[in-house]
Order: sequence, then structure tokens, then C-alpha cells
Amino acid sequence: MSAVLDIAAPGATAASERLALLLESTGEGIFGIDLAGRCTFVNRAAAQMLGWRTEQVLGRNMHELIHHSHGDGRHYPEAACPIFNAFRRGLPCRIDDEVLWRADGSSFYAEYSSHPIVENGAVQGAVVTFSDITERRRAQELSRVRELARHQESVREAER
Repeated sequence: MSAVLDIAAPGATAASERLALLLESTGEGIFGIDLAGRCTFVNRAAAQMLGWRTEQVLGRNMHELIHHSHGDGRHYPEAACPIFNAFRRGLPCRIDDEVLWRADGSSFYAEYSSHPIVENGAVQGAVVTFSDITERRRAQELSRVRELARHQESVREAER
């Protein structure tokens, strides 16, 4: 099953059907985690970006699965993870300078946000949305290189 919610399940409500359609229609990756950091749902876009099948993700600790290391390969302690802090400390976040890891061991620059799920006044987990921003980062780096080259050329011209 690649849908977030099984809309064909007995007792599925119109609201849950609309929610499933909404989650499946977006190009952003979306997943939910419980208080132990285990995946409770994942949409198709998230599974595809991460290179996992839905059933391989559900129930797994998402930090260990996709956020275990920094871009340079250094270990990323779970206690420092902004995604998990959304439910541990009730702190929503938006991050755009980290990487997420795919099933094949490759990484990609990601922009993500994590927001606590609160029910009856108690935090129950978090909802995480993310996008692959690798191309945007490459374009920014190329722009910086071009700007540096222009600056160096103007310095050479000034010295002449």
C-alpha cells in the first residue's frame, strides 16, 4: 500500500479519504512519527524521494533511517535532531541546510519542517514535510562562484 491512509478500508470516512488524497497529491514528502520516532504514515512522494517502499518505512525510527549522519558523514545524534525536538520539546522547526539519506546510501540536500501533533493538549508525535533542494543549492553555489570570479576580475582590473 503506498497510500497514507487506506481509503478502501471499512469505516473510512469522507474526511480521511480527502486527507489521503491531499497527502498523495503533493510533491513534498510527508511522514508522521510517534513519540519513539517511529514512522506512523508516509506519502508516496516521501517514499520515492527516500528510495524506500512504504512498508519498509512504517514502524521504523526515521532518524536512524534517513537523518543519522551529517552531510560530511559525521554521526548526527538523535538528541540533537530538530525533527525529533518537535515532539520532545514541542518546538516546530524549518531547516534548509541539512541532508537526508536514501535507501541506497546517497544523500540529498533537504528543506524540511517538523511540527508537533497535539491531541487533547498532549504531544503525540510530529508531522514532517520535506523537499529535495539539491538543484537549488547547486544553483546558489554556482552563483557564488560566478560572483567571486567577477569580484576577482574587478580587483585585477583595479590593480592594473
